[in-house]
Amino acid sequence: MRFKTIGNPDDPRALFIHAMFTDSESFSALAEYLIEDYFVIMPTLDGHDTQNENSDFISYDDEADKILAYLQEMGIKELDFILGTSLGAIIAFEVYRGHKVHINKVFLDGGPFFNFGSLLQKIMMKKFWSICSKTRQNPGFAAIKIDKLFPGLGSQMCHVCCHMSKKSVSNLAHACYSYSLPELGEAEQKAITFIYGTKEPALMCSRRLKKYKYSSFIRKAGYSHCGYLLSHPDEYAEMLKESPHNLNQG
Repeated sequence: MRFKTIGNPDDPRALFIHAMFTDSESFSALAEYLIEDYFVIMPTLDGHDTQNENSDFISYDDEADKILAYLQEMGIKELDFILGTSLGAIIAFEVYRGHKVHINKVFLDGGPFFNFGSLLQKIMMKKFWSICSKTRQNPGFAAIKIDKLFPGLGSQMCHVCCHMSKKSVSNLAHACYSYSLPELGEAEQKAITFIYGTKEPALMCSRRLKKYKYSSFIRKAGYSHCGYLLSHPDEYAEMLKESPHNLNQG
């Protein structure tokens, strides 16, 4: 796992955890709107680092453990907020529930908090591996197709896919579709904001998340998976700065 940091280490700390098939650079636009006020920590998850093709993604809890170990090594005991997108939302949840770092606000955008059986996991593994294989065969065409789903990220995602191992893809499919929701107290729930676009399939898992009745839910009308972040990083940055009590409830 490789870590990138920007900003002044004396400022409040924020942690960004990226989505599958991307890396820390996917937060570049957002970070520009926060650099004056925050020290931003951005890991590149195992299996996604094009500079180290020997790393494999193992599990979401393994990634969370490595992030917590890094924070401990750096002497960081508090984060003003943590943001996880898609797969990164699951890992961010694990970092939060680890209770090893005090985190004031938790933003989980497009998290696939599903718990499906092994058959669907195998189907999704084949789908993910097909994306990687086709990208290796024709990166340019794949970048155009992916960019339609994630505007501005197509080229980057294809670059990561070209370096992704089959072992990582298999473990990623399991991680995205086998999450057991933890029990959280009222105070722990109040720190969390779940964010979904109304046009993304991951919104279906919001029914499972109703158990966190003290959390905030933001539904962005008309946006697909992580679309609000990609389209309006300036507005998104302002949302991250808000107190949880001022966020829209869904």
